[in-house]
Amino acid sequence: MPGGETARAKKPMNSQGQTAAAGDTPLVSIVTPTFNQSQFLRDTVESVLAQDYPRVEYLVLDDGSTDATPQILAEYTGRIEWESQPNMGQTPTINKGWQRLRGEIVTWLNSDDTLLPGALTKAVDYFKRNPEVGVVFGDTLFTGEDGTPIERSPARGAFDYERFVVECENPIAQPSAFIRRRVVEDTGLLDPHYYYFMDWDFWLRAGARHRIEYAPELFSTYRLHAESKTVAQAARAAPELEWMYKKYFALEGVPAGVRRREARAMANMYFTSGGYYLTGGNPRGARRAALKAVRAYPAALARPAMAHKFLYCLFGGRRAYRGGSAIYRRARTALGGS
Repeated sequence: MPGGETARAKKPMNSQGQTAAAGDTPLVSIVTPTFNQSQFLRDTVESVLAQDYPRVEYLVLDDGSTDATPQILAEYTGRIEWESQPNMGQTPTINKGWQRLRGEIVTWLNSDDTLLPGALTKAVDYFKRNPEVGVVFGDTLFTGEDGTPIERSPARGAFDYERFVVECENPIAQPSAFIRRRVVEDTGLLDPHYYYFMDWDFWLRAGARHRIEYAPELFSTYRLHAESKTVAQAARAAPELEWMYKKYFALEGVPAGVRRREARAMANMYFTSGGYYLTGGNPRGARRAALKAVRAYPAALARPAMAHKFLYCLFGGRRAYRGGSAIYRRARTALGGS
């Protein structure tokens, strides 16, 4: 409630409001951090309440919203736990929720995303069948601002942690990811340094010590709109990505196979950063990132796929890039590589 009061269900309940028996059914804890997204909030909350899984505790933390968020949350008093707080940022808010809740499985669901029906049941069943897995993620359905479906995230094969790090490509759709509590306790909470990549950083750290697997299930929707981090301020994400990789490779627990390929991983990170710079309208930043990539891993130019990334960052959408793309395609055909 406004002013920091809290509405808490006395016991975990299912979507029909019936008290669930614990048994061997693990408690799932979901945190929704929200700030001025009242236009989407009901969809998010209702998607959690509609789950058929019987043991869920759900906490919505209003991070200082100035719109109708507190009034909307008040409608759910007695059905969910919620609280309004002074603004502290998304990552600290999620951490606060994880520390407060008790579930053996945890996640967070942003207030512009939703869970699809049956998502929790499917995720928990996966954990039951695979007790060695620490994190499981599935697919997400990208939607427009009004919720109209756009496309499903690409189907993929088994998750390969080493490839995940070295290629600097994050395939994990955050609203479709579920984490065992023991992984959080071992890995640590989300790093509050991050504004864009708190999830990516967590997967890097968690995957170094715990098994992450992909389940070919559609678990969530991911709303794309003008204020979403995937659309706005892309150029500001690039320096954060560089900082994240430098921090990761400074860790002692980096797996040996990844450590051996550090130079290539750093080069791919710079290429990815260059893409963010271009998306954010900063071609000069993209060119600097391309040159950093080659300095980190000179062999990049001998690999057609990496040479393609270099040309893209260096020239972006300019005519010279289109010519470079033709050269890349011919080289790839001749070398039979990627």
